[in-house]
Amino acid sequence: MINHHKERPISLKNMLAYGGGDFFGGGCFAVLGLWIMFFYTTYAGLSPAEAGAVIATARLLDAFFDPLMGYVTDNFYRNPLGKKYGRRGFFFLFGAPLIMVTYIIMWVSGMGFWYYLVTYILFYAAYTLAIVPYETLAAEMTSSFKMRTKLTGVRMFFSTGAAILAAWLPGRIIAYLGDDSSSSFLIMGAIFGVLFAVVILLLYFYTWERPIPVDVSAPKLSFRRDMKHLFKSLVSTMKVRTFRQHVGMYLGGYVALDVLGAVLAYYIIFVLGQNAVSASNAMTLMTLVQFVCVALFIFLCMKWGNGASYRIAQLFMLASVGLFIAIHLLQLPYNMALIYVSVILMGVGRSGTSYVCWNIYSFIPDVDEMLTGKRREGIFAGVMTFVRKAVQAVALFSVGLLLQHYGFTPKSSTQPAEAVYGITLVFGAGSVIFLLIGLYSSMKFKLTRHNHALLVNEIERLKAGGSKYDVTPETRLIAEQLTGWPYEKCWGDNNILSQTDIISSPTSPELSTGADHAKN
Repeated sequence: MINHHKERPISLKNMLAYGGGDFFGGGCFAVLGLWIMFFYTTYAGLSPAEAGAVIATARLLDAFFDPLMGYVTDNFYRNPLGKKYGRRGFFFLFGAPLIMVTYIIMWVSGMGFWYYLVTYILFYAAYTLAIVPYETLAAEMTSSFKMRTKLTGVRMFFSTGAAILAAWLPGRIIAYLGDDSSSSFLIMGAIFGVLFAVVILLLYFYTWERPIPVDVSAPKLSFRRDMKHLFKSLVSTMKVRTFRQHVGMYLGGYVALDVLGAVLAYYIIFVLGQNAVSASNAMTLMTLVQFVCVALFIFLCMKWGNGASYRIAQLFMLASVGLFIAIHLLQLPYNMALIYVSVILMGVGRSGTSYVCWNIYSFIPDVDEMLTGKRREGIFAGVMTFVRKAVQAVALFSVGLLLQHYGFTPKSSTQPAEAVYGITLVFGAGSVIFLLIGLYSSMKFKLTRHNHALLVNEIERLKAGGSKYDVTPETRLIAEQLTGWPYEKCWGDNNILSQTDIISSPTSPELSTGADHAKN
């Protein structure tokens, strides 16, 4: 799992293994985002408020686990298991079987509120064990803007491929077993659980991480000291201007997708008068379009940059929501045809939102390294998912409360007028608010391909012993725009990280040699 070469070439099998990891990362949330609320209220018998409480509680608890996991995986190379299997690789080996089991048991019907709460929390814990280390891999495997962009593209192809399967498979099982069959989603969960375990195991064998210098004289780990360092690290990430902008874009785009995903099946079935199979067909088309458009956004990001590409995606999302609402409010003819147009627009927007946000993330550690002189991929992955899940928990709990407030009836094929109004309100206003937040955050985003190349070259120059006094005016300006700090304060000349808090800052390193047996 550990790479001892300065810049190792990435082969096709490595790219496919890396991308396959997001078959799990994107696939499990595609299923949960599109179907879990529907499953809980239609087959499990929970009220909307109970379903929202299950989702929100689990995600909020998991949000606190994410930054901790980021810190653990960043420092796990000091542990004997980390030295042997890798500070990322160990969690792929350990997490794969846990993910399979916890994912399957979530979909047992008729078990009650506490069963679904506990199983959802267990799955999220297993998910975080694997996904936080996974989020660091693009930055670990290469420093090339072009190669990271390709890796993110391959990743999005797998993610959207899983989303296609997530939208299509439940509809086919329901159509075969009948609308009243409680085993439809359990069968789906078993299929996905096995597939998720396989792709996580492949990450261990066909991806790699950077070797980390180990200071043999460093003090032993201390829980109190490390938690203090963790808290400081969490706060310090928000001192990086590009990361703050990215968090706004990520939250705006992804929480909008979460809200829309939670109520899209409800909207198509109860507001627009279609059945579950028709909803599955529409969502399958949406994810097919999302899959195809990944290549479009790879091109747009390389041509126009991440900020412009993100804004294009959000405009497609707004157009889709507007057309969906118009179909209902204006009672437009050709209902199903217009639904398909709406999901096509949404598929383009979802593709761009997913691709751009994760493409940006792989470059954030470089900006942070320019500012602090340290590599902290894991802590940024942890913070990013923490912020998203915390906001997402509140948003989805609010969705459940609103549906309950407007009189949504569990296990019913029709809904009263008040419930239809509530679904429409959540679908329209709930998504548009977050989409606008994302658009606003993207307006001053400066991390382009050209700017990133200048930044990486400056980091390499400083690592080679170059003087900060020799910086070019253009590079100085770019470093200041991206970090949000004066150039004189960059490269560790600031109070963001103190030497007493940095556990892994050795002066006489001995390279960790774990996981040499891994097949790369």
